[in-house]
Amino acid sequence: MGYLAPLLTPFLVAFGSALILTPLCRRVAVTLGVMDRPGGKKIHAQPTPLLGGPAIAIAQAGGVLASGPVDPVLVSVLVAAGLILLLGIHDDLSPAPGGVRWWLRLLFQGFLAVFVIHPGITLGFLRTPWLSIPVILLWIVGITNAFNLLDNMNGLSAGVAAIAGLTFASLAARYIDLGPEQVPTVRASAALAGACLGFLPSNFRSRIFMGDAGSLFVGFSLACVAALGSWRSPTAPTSVIIPLLVLAYPIFDTTLVVILRLRRGQSPVVGGRDHSSHRLVNLGLGRVEVVLLIYLFSLSHALTAVLVSSVTLRLSLLALAGSASVLFIFGMVLRKAPVWGVGASEEGPNRGQETG
Repeated sequence: MGYLAPLLTPFLVAFGSALILTPLCRRVAVTLGVMDRPGGKKIHAQPTPLLGGPAIAIAQAGGVLASGPVDPVLVSVLVAAGLILLLGIHDDLSPAPGGVRWWLRLLFQGFLAVFVIHPGITLGFLRTPWLSIPVILLWIVGITNAFNLLDNMNGLSAGVAAIAGLTFASLAARYIDLGPEQVPTVRASAALAGACLGFLPSNFRSRIFMGDAGSLFVGFSLACVAALGSWRSPTAPTSVIIPLLVLAYPIFDTTLVVILRLRRGQSPVVGGRDHSSHRLVNLGLGRVEVVLLIYLFSLSHALTAVLVSSVTLRLSLLALAGSASVLFIFGMVLRKAPVWGVGASEEGPNRGQETG
């Protein structure tokens, strides 16, 4: 386990920094009136400070910088993630519902994805850039928005991100000799995991939310490190299977929401309370139970990814098929769960709006 040593410094520095910065950002948010107010499709009952995103971002940057010199590729990732943080802050501050129009958000995210792809993020198993670049572009934009959608309960997005970050950091450290990209992958993912864990205590107690700034930053950062690292061999198909497993739950939740909204004739880009977490609450689970259950799903897929890194391609594909089957069955169950704001003929009995 000595190979885990490179991730300790960025993880611990980011964790400690987030513990200190999160209450400070909360005070700034309260002073400036940057609050997420209840009402409509929101499930919290009291106005809650935002600006948890800057605390996570600054803590992650501190963890990365404290662990040594930063190479140009990692600099590009940090700069792009900082810019997407600014987009999220703008949305958090905006009095208009939804902030920036969805198509402008996607364009901006696509631009930032191209910005980080250009200096060195590629997919080694796709030997031509005409295939590699569109796939990575779709991956980065998709995962960024998946975490933005997943951020709908206290501790959910940050906890899932911490599990994913630790998994990526551990695997990149394990295969650190595969290429020069492994060291920055270890540092960035370990620092992100530490920052998210340091943010969680305040977030779980509803002291502060990460807001769009935090969820976009976390999703973008994880998407980049997943594409940057080599998870067994730079050209092996397992380089695709492992990130898919590590980030399986955000992908599942987004896919479920988009498919069911399209079936109802609703726009998939409009916010709502029809995510997997909301459906589990409507089935009778408490919110903490729901968050812990999703953590368990994420952890089980992360452990599967660790096992996949050491087995043959055939076994890797079987593991991916097994995980996909479990999530498919889970989705078939959840689609029958009651959803606030949707008629009984479409989704089952409606229990009404939650207020807390």
